[in-house]
Amino acid sequence: MKGKIKICFLTLSIFIIGFGVGLGIKLLYELKTFKPYTWDGNDPIVLNCYGEEFSELQMIRAIDYWVLRGHNIAFYEHSPPEMVCEQTDLEGMIILRKGNRRSLGESTLALTTRRTTGLIIKSAEIFYQPGSFNLDLINEHELGHAFGFSHVEEVGHIMHPLYHKMGTRFWIP
Repeated sequence: MKGKIKICFLTLSIFIIGFGVGLGIKLLYELKTFKPYTWDGNDPIVLNCYGEEFSELQMIRAIDYWVLRGHNIAFYEHSPPEMVCEQTDLEGMIILRKGNRRSLGESTLALTTRRTTGLIIKSAEIFYQPGSFNLDLINEHELGHAFGFSHVEEVGHIMHPLYHKMGTRFWIP
C-alpha cells in the first residue's frame, strides 16, 4: 500500500512540474514574441455586445486601420441578437463587452482576452470601461490584441501599453 501511495505521489508531482514548465515556456515565448497568436485562417466576426451607445463609426475606423495592415474581419455586427451576446467564447468571434472598474481595475481603459488552442486564436472578448471606446486609438489597440499582437514599448506605436504614449504608427519590432 505504501508503495502505491509513493507512485501516485511521484506521478502527480511529475505531472505538476511538467505542467508548470510547459506553462512557463509558453509565457516566456509570449513575452519574447510580438505576435505569438494568429487566427486559424478564417477572418473573425466582430460583435458589438457592449450596447447601442458603442460608436459604430469608431469601430469601423478601427477595423479599417487593421484592414490596411492586412488583417481582415468577416463582418461587423453592430446590433447582434441578445441571445448571441449572452454566450461566451463564441468561436470565430471578437465580442465587444461592457466592463467595469471592479473587473478591469481603476486605471485600465479596456482589456482583451483571447481563448486559444496552442497558438491559434479561437475567440476574443474586449471589455471596455464605460465610455472608453470613444477615446482615440483604444479600439485599434484592443483589436490589435484580438489579432494576436502584444504590447510594444515604443512611443507612438499603436500597441504601446500606456494610452498617453500610443500613436497611429504600426511596425513589427
